[in-house]
Amino acid sequence: MASTIIGVAIATVDQSTPIASVPTPSSWIASPSTLASMAFTPVHYTSPTLESAQSDSTPQSESLSSQSPLTLNGIGPVRVGMTLAEAEQAARVPIPAADTDDNGCGYTQPQGIENLLLMVTDNQIARVDVVRDSTIRTLNGAGIGNTRAEIEAMYPGQIEVSPHEYVQGGHYLTYVPTDVSDRNYRIVFETDENDIVTRLRSGKLPEVTWVETCF
Repeated sequence: MASTIIGVAIATVDQSTPIASVPTPSSWIASPSTLASMAFTPVHYTSPTLESAQSDSTPQSESLSSQSPLTLNGIGPVRVGMTLAEAEQAARVPIPAADTDDNGCGYTQPQGIENLLLMVTDNQIARVDVVRDSTIRTLNGAGIGNTRAEIEAMYPGQIEVSPHEYVQGGHYLTYVPTDVSDRNYRIVFETDENDIVTRLRSGKLPEVTWVETCF
C-alpha cells in the first residue's frame, strides 16, 4: 500500500517544474574573514591577593626549598601549628631541634635552606622568618628588595604601616587578610630608612608581631 501511494505522488509531479538547486557543500563553509569576526576572546579574572591560610595552592607533596612560597600560615608544605617532626616529614629535609628559652620559644633552620628560620613556641611552629638576601617570596611575589609602594600595590587596602622600632625611617608593613578564616594570621614586611624591604615573616598572632625574636 505504501509503495502505491509513493508511486502516485511521484507520477503527479510536473516534470517541467524546475527543482530547486541544492547548495554545494563548499557554500556551507564560512570564509576566513567570517570566522575571524566570530573569534571568541577569553576573559581572565585575577584575584587582588593570593595569600590565604586556608586555600593554599602549594602542593603538599612538594619538598621545602628556597623556591617555596611564603604564605600566611607557613612556607611551602610546612604549616604553622606543626611540630618539628611533622614539619620535617612534610618538608622532606632535616629540621634540627630548636634551641628554646625558658619560655619554650626558640628558632631552628631547615637544613640546606639559607636565610630561613622557623620560630617554635610550645613545641609547635608559630612563625616563619625570611632574612638577609633570601629569594623566598610570597604567593603575590613580594619579598626582600621590594619597595613600600610595591608592597602596598600588591596588597591594596590591606597593609597597615607602623614605625620600625630600631631603624630610623624604617617601617613595619603588615598585611591584614580580609577572610575571617585567616584573621589569626599576618605577613609582616620590615623596611629600612629608604622603605626597601629587608626581611619578612608570616605566622600566627601574637608571635608574628613580636619585634624581638622570643619573649
